Amino acid sequence: MKKSINIMSVLLLFAFVFQGCEDFEEVKVPDFTVIPTSVTAKVGEPVEFMVHNAPNFLQFYAGDFGHKYKFRDRTEAEGMVSMSFKNAQKYGLNNNATGTLSVMASTDYDGSGTPEGIANATWMDISDRFNIATAYDFAWTESGEADITDLTTGSPIYFALKFYAEDHKGNGHRQPEWRIADFNIVLSTEDAPAPLTVATTDAPGFLPVDVQGVVESWNTGKWYFDSSNDVWRFRGGPSDYANEDWLVTNSINLTQVNPDKGTPLKSFSEKLESFTHIYETPGTYTVTLVGTNTTIHGSQETVKELTITVTE
Repeated sequence: MKKSINIMSVLLLFAFVFQGCEDFEEVKVPDFTVIPTSVTAKVGEPVEFMVHNAPNFLQFYAGDFGHKYKFRDRTEAEGMVSMSFKNAQKYGLNNNATGTLSVMASTDYDGSGTPEGIANATWMDISDRFNIATAYDFAWTESGEADITDLTTGSPIYFALKFYAEDHKGNGHRQPEWRIADFNIVLSTEDAPAPLTVATTDAPGFLPVDVQGVVESWNTGKWYFDSSNDVWRFRGGPSDYANEDWLVTNSINLTQVNPDKGTPLKSFSEKLESFTHIYETPGTYTVTLVGTNTTIHGSQETVKELTITVTE
């Protein structure tokens, strides 16, 4: 009898331990609440949120620009794409300068930075969309905000500033110098308070390609970056030889955007009872909170929404 009791005790102990392990391995679904002290606020005024029973991890999407839960996986956006830059020239005269700068675009350029790559690509001349300098005084000419939305094919694209001048032996004039600055491509979408930056002079950047009229001097007859003035320059040489040089962007996706991000409020070991956020623009915002309980045995997530109205 005593032996039977001992066996039964051992079996009960094993059952208890096994059940305890099952309970321990179970990841509980987050059951938290977040309540704002007020559902209305003014611009620049902190909005306080009270947190009860916070999960292991809590992420906050404020609902303002760049922090919308619905755009957390968005990598491309629709809208109007425009391109602009400043340009200036000097020194070229008459047929040495007229029409020497063109704006080109290609979707099949290989990005190699070689004359062969330039020659093998299909290039579209889009110069007529921009204001190109005609005065020879280095006064900056604004190209204007050219609509290039029609070029958004979903494939990477390259833009280029092409210099080309014929040889005019014996006319006594040099080829012109061009300067390029403030290159910008922006994407305007309905949900953004301001156009989104797609490309600048620095990002993704340019690569010069010397196609024809190669000279030994590092800054003559070719495009080079003048870091002291933050401009790209082309210094034409004598007019007794033809010169062709391209300044080509690196690959650009005209509709690519960064996914919206949430703000991490707590990690596993931290406590959280409240937090605040300040809105800088009036409007109605959908606030999203993502609570996650995570262990080595798995993960459970709960998403909750609330609305905050912000006035001037």
